[in-house]
Amino acid sequence: MATSINLVEEEITPINEDFSELLTCTICEETFKQPKYLPCLHTFCESCISTYIVSTVKEQNQEGFKCPICHRLVHIGDSTENPETWAKNLPGNHFVVSMIDRKAMKKAEKFCDACTSKGVSEEEATSWCMGCEEAYCDTCETNHKTFKVSRNHKIVPIENIIEDVSCSNVCAFVACDEHPDKTIEIYCKDHSQSCCTVCATIHHRKCEHVVTIDTAVSGVKLSTHAQELTKKLVKRSKTIEDIIKNRNQNTTHFKNEIDIVLVEIANMRKRLNDKLDKMENEIREEVNSTRQQHLHRLSEDSTELSVLKNTFDHWKNIFEACLSQGSDIQCLVKMEEISRRMPQFENDLFKVVKEIKDLSVEFEATNTVSNIECLGRLHLNETRPSLPGFKAINFHTGQIKVIFTIDIKGSCISGIFFNDDIIITDYNRNRIVCHDITGKLKEVLDIPTDPTDICKVNDRTVAVSSYARKICIVNVKPLTLVKTLDINAPVWGLCLVEDEFITTYDNSISWLTAATGAKIKELPTSADTRFVTCYKKNEYIYRNVDHSIKFESALGKGFEYKHSNLSDPYNQEIDEEGNMYVVGYSSNNIHQLTPTGQLIRIIPVSDIDSTITGCPWVMRFKRNTNRFLLTFHASAGPVLVCEIE
Repeated sequence: MATSINLVEEEITPINEDFSELLTCTICEETFKQPKYLPCLHTFCESCISTYIVSTVKEQNQEGFKCPICHRLVHIGDSTENPETWAKNLPGNHFVVSMIDRKAMKKAEKFCDACTSKGVSEEEATSWCMGCEEAYCDTCETNHKTFKVSRNHKIVPIENIIEDVSCSNVCAFVACDEHPDKTIEIYCKDHSQSCCTVCATIHHRKCEHVVTIDTAVSGVKLSTHAQELTKKLVKRSKTIEDIIKNRNQNTTHFKNEIDIVLVEIANMRKRLNDKLDKMENEIREEVNSTRQQHLHRLSEDSTELSVLKNTFDHWKNIFEACLSQGSDIQCLVKMEEISRRMPQFENDLFKVVKEIKDLSVEFEATNTVSNIECLGRLHLNETRPSLPGFKAINFHTGQIKVIFTIDIKGSCISGIFFNDDIIITDYNRNRIVCHDITGKLKEVLDIPTDPTDICKVNDRTVAVSSYARKICIVNVKPLTLVKTLDINAPVWGLCLVEDEFITTYDNSISWLTAATGAKIKELPTSADTRFVTCYKKNEYIYRNVDHSIKFESALGKGFEYKHSNLSDPYNQEIDEEGNMYVVGYSSNNIHQLTPTGQLIRIIPVSDIDSTITGCPWVMRFKRNTNRFLLTFHASAGPVLVCEIE
């Protein structure tokens, strides 16, 4: 069934205040010792993660290792190093260290850091240096005050550190990721990134909105962003929990149905004679094989969801701990870290849920025993379930609704969804325009040539093609022209697969190296080809002749689609289920096809917006969603942002 799912809003449960699990290593199940954290924000003792790395990395020059909890690949910059050194180079989790220190101080179990570092007998700490972020006994405190460099440091008696609210800025050290020996002092609003003064000088000297960290963290815990992130983490965790319950229910139901089938088989067997033993064994093997295969599949669904839930729970607990016990700086850093990683994990959640199907089984018995060749046939039914927190989308029959419009009209308008923004190319005004996900204008960048198409390069960069045989590389936050590639081939439409640009114009399709724009190969076409659609290497769609498009595939899945009510099919698109959309510029419609090229339906432009009757130009989906944008040529209409319901 051609359905998909979308998240829906749910009630939010209260914030959890118990953070003890954040201080426990999941490998050794003891309080962290030298905690190190991974890009997924899971934390482990340095010795524990080192042992894990050494035991799991078997091949030479392996690119990294997988997190023990969520199994995400952790890339190592220089993988030629001995894996025994990888753990040491991971960033330290100063937030967890600060929580352990605060917990120890509140229980009067904190020992002098100076004595511990010297290897002498452990003395109970009586004071805390706000400048050095260390605890001292009476003797070491006295010595500390004798040194010129630390003479004016603020010393706080540990006995005064009682309530979390009174010590939120104690143990508040946050190190720079790139320079671990330096503290975070600067925040770049342009890149939503905190850093040390060295990073600010090197990486952010041209940024316009750079402030001190004190300015950036002002009111961060009560900010709208912090509150929305907390709600989002809680909601996602609850949603995944409900889906896991749904999967467990289906597993139980599936097991019961399997048991019923086996009972039916046994009852039928009683009415048969011994010569049917072989047939009985064959059907039992089929049933048991089906049970083993598909219960394993159901288990994998629950396991994937549990892994995602654990990650969201972990992030939720980290952020709640920041809000409850962390410093403003720590809260800001964790908020940005989690926010940067949320889109990828959200995407992973959509991918997992998209593949979920309810399993049921029934037994079709053979009535005529005298002509029996087998005991029956097993039918495994797969249907898209109704999952809590999600609504089903039927791409084949769902109505198309205009969510909002972007008032940009002109010739050859194109655009894409970029993370949570929408970027439109304005051919007539030589500019690209960035809007937020609600259609609100954010930024405009003038470029030296007339833009014809745009594609995403990475999470920070887009590429803009130009009829003048150029490709402009543009940073998005803020919109900045990075460089321009001169192309020795006709250029109009543009897409990127792996490390190659694919562009087309007139009667040719060209493959280019993404780094330099050098031509790799060029293939002729039979018509004026403006766009080529490609999301997998060696698979692409393009206009073939006036009434047809062609899908080329190195895997032998290619086809040609023709229709008399399709004219000038310049642009094509593919949704998350593989359905294809052919935009008929002169026929004023969109042809929706199955992944194998069978016609599903023809959608007139007037059915989408009755005020627009012609010239549809570019259709682009927001990846893994039911939302798309539709542009028009010759000022026939504004940019429509639509959803399939």
